[in-house]
Amino acid sequence: MADLGKKYCVNCLADVTNLRLRCTDCPDIELCPECFSAGAEIGLHRRWHSYQQVDGGRFSLWGPEAEGGWTSREEQSLLDAIEQYGFGNWEDMAAHVGASRTPQEVMEHYVTMYIHGNLGKACIPDNIPNRVTDHTCPSGGPLSPSLTTPLPPLDISLAEQQQLGYMPLRDDYEIEYDQDAEKLISGLSVNYDDEDVEIEMKRAHVDMYVRKLRERQRRKNIARDYNLVPAFLGRDKKDKEKEKPGMLGVVGTAGGVGGVGPGGGAIGLGSTTAAGSGPVPSTPKRKITKEEKDQRSRLRGLCQFMAHREFEDFFENMHKERVLRAKVRELQRYRRNGITRLDESAEYEAARHKREKRKENKSVVTSKRGSGGGLGSGIGLGGGAGGGGGIAGGLGVGGVIKEEGKDGEFAAIENLTGFELLSDREKVLCNSLNLSPARYLTVKTIIIKDHLQKRQGIPAKSRLPSYLDKVLKKRILTFLTESGWISRDAS
Repeated sequence: MADLGKKYCVNCLADVTNLRLRCTDCPDIELCPECFSAGAEIGLHRRWHSYQQVDGGRFSLWGPEAEGGWTSREEQSLLDAIEQYGFGNWEDMAAHVGASRTPQEVMEHYVTMYIHGNLGKACIPDNIPNRVTDHTCPSGGPLSPSLTTPLPPLDISLAEQQQLGYMPLRDDYEIEYDQDAEKLISGLSVNYDDEDVEIEMKRAHVDMYVRKLRERQRRKNIARDYNLVPAFLGRDKKDKEKEKPGMLGVVGTAGGVGGVGPGGGAIGLGSTTAAGSGPVPSTPKRKITKEEKDQRSRLRGLCQFMAHREFEDFFENMHKERVLRAKVRELQRYRRNGITRLDESAEYEAARHKREKRKENKSVVTSKRGSGGGLGSGIGLGGGAGGGGGIAGGLGVGGVIKEEGKDGEFAAIENLTGFELLSDREKVLCNSLNLSPARYLTVKTIIIKDHLQKRQGIPAKSRLPSYLDKVLKKRILTFLTESGWISRDAS
């Protein structure tokens, strides 16, 4: 007894449940694909009659030997998915075919059967004419994505993004540099009847647009490298204000908390014990002088050609050069005094320090004698004349120069060029006059050279710098006279 629900070929009695050809002119005539192909005729049925394909959707197009056992219904769903989603979207294609197929199976089946299989070899030619060139490849071609690789988004708040008009997912701004750059290519179109001049003109427009994109990206890189966005938002000032409590948290034991010790101001420096809350950096950042700030401002145009690290290294190397030049001048001074070994230089500096100390003590005694008579022997450089030196003018001509060379006393000038070439009294003088060591050494050299030329009978014109006023000149001349560099008649 035949199984119910099964269909058989009326010619060869083969099972045609999955796929059969039904004649639309003759009733109850259903043939298998083999008999239909051979043109079988039974009774009133003829091979030219119209037919209808009856498909159960469970047969395989590639035969039983094909891997995976794909049915015809799955094959049809696969072809519909490749047309709808496009080649490469295997996840969407697998969901369209059915839950029984994974994206890897869909990819392998399509590539094996439809591309590398007989069907692909018969349908896909080896040489495809008029193949479209891919201009979006990351090889540096026109309009390549590698020309403007987006940077990581800025770490700013939502309010700051709205203030700047910044779109973090695209790393773009609402108003970009050269906002109308896209107008160069927005109206371009490639036509097959374009002449060579028109094609070259369109290429020139594309080149101009690419240059504008590169310039736009270059400006973004500079702003990111030099932290211009946080500076515009005022974040650098806020960070500095947050760092101040930690930097001022060291309380010196010499002066006490809030007291003034012999080492300096209200906060003692150089102490070995700390009671502050903030961490003390092991290598503090070097203080930038006013001259160096002016130099940075003048050379600010180099920022567009140098990275931030290179720019900082450039000025750091210039500072090292100034320090080395000062060291070379010091060594040359040792050589002029007959010193050829470093261990001898220590003895020379000790002897020079003792000699200056004796001169200083002598000047202190002289000033005390002058102040005891009721009338000061000198005129105060601050503008006052009379007892005890200058009034509100700092150091008098015959006044006393305090030796306050403790830790932190010369914080304003200790990082300047030439500081290590000064004696203790010269450091106190430069600190009180608010004069940089380099300028003081220049004035000192000029004054001593003029003094030597006058002693030799050589006429010498005053070559003092323009920044030296009469008050500073008198105080420096008085100091050099008291220290024995020049005679009193010359001052």
